[in-house]
Amino acid sequence: MENAVKIAEIAGPVYLLIGLSVLLYAKVWQKLMGKWQKDHLSLFPLMFLYPVLGLIVIRMYNVWEWNVWLLVTLMGWILLVKGAGYFLLPGSVLKKMMEIKNNLALLYLSGLIAVAIGAALSYYTYFA
Repeated sequence: MENAVKIAEIAGPVYLLIGLSVLLYAKVWQKLMGKWQKDHLSLFPLMFLYPVLGLIVIRMYNVWEWNVWLLVTLMGWILLVKGAGYFLLPGSVLKKMMEIKNNLALLYLSGLIAVAIGAALSYYTYFA
C-alpha cells in the first residue's frame, strides 16, 4: 500500500487540477480537442508517455482490492490501454473517439470524474 500512497500523492492533485480546468474552461478544452481531432499525430509525445506511466504504476501497485487504492490500479491499467490504443488503432477511430468535444455534457462529466478521483486520492494521501 505504501507504493499506492506515493503514486496517489502525485496523481491526486494532477487529476484534481485537470478536472477543475476542464470544468472551468470547457470551451477552451473543446477547441484544444478540436485541434487534436484534426491532427491526432500532435498527441504523439503525450501518448508515448501513457503506456510507460501505466506500466510504472502497474509494476509498483497492481492490487485488486475493493478500497480507494483500487483507483491507483485502475489508473495504471487505463493509462496502459489508452497508450496502446493510440498506437494500435487506426487514426480514423482515434478521431472518432475525440468527438467527446461535440458533447459539452460529456466533457463536464469527464471533468467531474477527474475531480472526484483527484479529491479522493488527495484526501486519503494528505488528510486521512
